[in-house]
Amino acid sequence: MAKQGTSKGRIRQMNQRQRKKLRLGEFQECIFLIHVRFHQALDQSAYEPLLGDFIGFIVSRKLSLGGMGGSFPVIATDGMIQASGLGSPSEEDRQAVVAWFQARPEVSSAHADEFVDGWYGWE
Repeated sequence: MAKQGTSKGRIRQMNQRQRKKLRLGEFQECIFLIHVRFHQALDQSAYEPLLGDFIGFIVSRKLSLGGMGGSFPVIATDGMIQASGLGSPSEEDRQAVVAWFQARPEVSSAHADEFVDGWYGWE
């Protein structure tokens, strides 16, 4: 996805330094959203270990997490997953995150959205 109002032709006219600065073309960084729903509402004492385990999992895959909050008791939560450094998570990362949540006994459903541009994909 390109910056709103930036066509593919315009991106091709930019030099590499401009594309890198604006994170366009080959420097685009994608993210995905994860949506999780629990069988029953989790209080803080049940939710924090789950979140801690998940953070350990995504750090091991060189990913970062944003979100995954809510007020207690939490019945559902959402988060944004991105690469820890430059670049984008892979499709394998996206599937692994969903599989990790689906393997947890407290989770009733988990799904990930398609990749979106992390800088310009929010409309």
